[in-house]
Amino acid sequence: MSFYDWLKQRDRAAADRLAGDEHYFSLSPTRWSLYRALRPRMRQYLRGRCLDAGAGRMAFACQVDKYVEEYIPLDVQPRPGLKTVGSVLDLPLRDESLDSILCLQVLEHVPDPERALREFFRCLKPGGTVLLSVPHLAYLHNEPHDYFRYTRHGLDVLLRRAGLAVEEILPAGGLLSFLGHIPSMTAKALLFGVPGINRLAIRINSGYAKLVCWIDERVEKRKLYALNYIAAARKPHARPPG
Repeated sequence: MSFYDWLKQRDRAAADRLAGDEHYFSLSPTRWSLYRALRPRMRQYLRGRCLDAGAGRMAFACQVDKYVEEYIPLDVQPRPGLKTVGSVLDLPLRDESLDSILCLQVLEHVPDPERALREFFRCLKPGGTVLLSVPHLAYLHNEPHDYFRYTRHGLDVLLRRAGLAVEEILPAGGLLSFLGHIPSMTAKALLFGVPGINRLAIRINSGYAKLVCWIDERVEKRKLYALNYIAAARKPHARPPG
């Protein structure tokens, strides 16, 4: 195992352990920058019967539950607490059965993202919303199922081709957050789980992640090196005949 593979393994272990904990979202600048941008938009766009498409660790369940009536986590791999097992390419749900869909950092791992978006369109009620995030800058991960990186313009095209009306597309994080991930991941790998300093190390790392993101938000306003993009889109109401 290479040193970098060891780092990634330790990073995943920390994320698995802290999923659901308040410090999960500040494990690194990459997570914190995404969380800061997502938080107000979850309140704005998620409601009713909500699918978390590609839920993974279900880390956002505690946040989403504040705004929806029913939270439905879905992933391709069975996990404790997972309500539905299936692929975003063929959702095991009825037409027009959802009020909203959350899909975070998933479409880069899907070989046909346009088909996935058409599935979202099919399952949404008219007026229903999709809130998703995709990477623009990212290291190779979850190989070999790491297929795409997205620009805001490409994301706009994909959403509109699927029949969705785009509400907004915005960057989340930039080059500093991207570069700041490696020191954060290294510190966690070396210190996470060490008796006596584990919680202190997590708190110091959390402060570091928030500081990097604070600086990142104030430089390079155009975000030509956007770390991620967040998009919100809506399924239009059917037009009356004539």
